[in-house]
Amino acid sequence: MEESKKKSKTISFRLDSDLIEEIKNDAEHEKINVNALVSKILSNHILWERYERKLGLLPMTKPFVQHAVNQMNDNDIIHLAEEVEKDTFSDILNFMKGDYTVEDFIEILRSWIYVAWMQHEVTKSKKGYTFRINHDLGEKWSLYVRTLVTELFHDVVQKRLEVKSTKNTITFVFPTE
Repeated sequence: MEESKKKSKTISFRLDSDLIEEIKNDAEHEKINVNALVSKILSNHILWERYERKLGLLPMTKPFVQHAVNQMNDNDIIHLAEEVEKDTFSDILNFMKGDYTVEDFIEILRSWIYVAWMQHEVTKSKKGYTFRINHDLGEKWSLYVRTLVTELFHDVVQKRLEVKSTKNTITFVFPTE
C-alpha cells in the first residue's frame, strides 16, 4: 500500500544497550534500518497491541488454533465468523475508531495479520488494493478468515470485496474509494 507523506519529528530515547543491540540485530535480520523497525514496532502498538488486553484478545499457539478449527465443520466455522467473531471484531473496531475508510480497514487488517504471524502483502492497482495472506493453517482457517473479513468489511465500510482462497492462501481485492 502506498504510504502518504506524513510529517515526522525527531525524538530521542534512552534505552538499555542490550535492547539497542537486539533491535539492531532484528533490523538487520529483516533487512531494514533501525528507524524503520522502531517505527513498525510503535505503529503495531498504536494500531493493535494497546487494545489487546483492554478487549480480551488472547495469544494462541498455531497448533492449538489449527487443531481447534479443524475440529469444526464448515457451517460451525461460518457461524463463528459471521455471528460471534464479527460482533467481537466490530466492537473492537468501534472502540478503536468510529468510522473507517478502506485504507483504515486495510491497516487494521495488516496489524492483525502481522501479530498473528501470517505472511501478507498489499499492492494497489486501478482495480483496488489486493491483499494476499499466506498461512499454513489449512482450508478451514481460510474459510474462517475469508468469512470474517468479508462480513466485517461489509458491515464497517459498507462495501463488498472480491475474495479468492485456497488451502493456505486468501486474496482480498478491496475497492478503492
